[in-house]
Amino acid sequence: MLELTPKKENRLDRYIMDIFSSATLSEIYKWIRTGKIKVNRKKQKTDYKLKKTDKIQIFLSEAQIEDYKKKGVIHKKSFEVLYEDDDILIVNKPPNLASQGGVGVSENNLVNQVRYYLKNKNTIALANRLDKGTSGIVIFGKNPEINSKLYELTKKRKIEKYYYALAVGKITKNKGILNDYTKRAIRNYQERIVSADKNDPKARYTETEYEVKFYYRGYTLLKLKLNTGRMHQIRVQCALRKHPILGDKTYGNQKENTLWSRYIKRQFLHASHIKFTHPITNKTISVEAPFPKDIKRILAKLR
Repeated sequence: MLELTPKKENRLDRYIMDIFSSATLSEIYKWIRTGKIKVNRKKQKTDYKLKKTDKIQIFLSEAQIEDYKKKGVIHKKSFEVLYEDDDILIVNKPPNLASQGGVGVSENNLVNQVRYYLKNKNTIALANRLDKGTSGIVIFGKNPEINSKLYELTKKRKIEKYYYALAVGKITKNKGILNDYTKRAIRNYQERIVSADKNDPKARYTETEYEVKFYYRGYTLLKLKLNTGRMHQIRVQCALRKHPILGDKTYGNQKENTLWSRYIKRQFLHASHIKFTHPITNKTISVEAPFPKDIKRILAKLR
């Protein structure tokens, strides 16, 4: 049995989530409901407001406690499996989940969730990455052979990647190609991508195809295809044309973001479709990812 004292007032379920960050919410609720977690030796509801004088008893085995507190171990799966075979796993990443670990990223990230899903039996590698606020398709290799082959496909731009985005304002030309030179820069102590002169040694050519799918009052729904793979590519190219993506906190229109913040708390950007030739079977892999709830909610409000 483990006994803890909260350092600040908090809900019981949220306090336990902080202690056991790798546990699922359903597991935590079950522990509280069945008395495996008590407050002052009494069962409490999940929303019980803890006081600094409370004593929390956790009736789990030492092995369970260590496992659920262990860094890098995640006991949850918030992604949707779209395709899987012996070599490849393709998932629909939810919004606001980091693709992998890094500075300021919790242990609950997509890579760790996939490790848990695969029971840590595979040597996994990302074939593409999405920003934390971008939802949609992420491809994983499941063994060293396929990982190197997927890397080559990505390097040679052999994986077709399509996105949906909601841009602020009306983009009058129905389709076209966005061409820019961009580079990394530090603005207000934050790394950003900015426009660059083509002769700048740090500049990188950036290209995206787009097609208008629907006009709403004051907004344009776009389908985009990446022809290059630059950091924040779609977000930056739309912003450079004064049509930032709704919800984008870095490159967006803060007034518009605030207006819709009740419905979406990240950029309206979704990796919707990928297509490539399987490096081992030579079969065509074509996968689509449905919209998450926040994007569906915005589109319903705009109609």
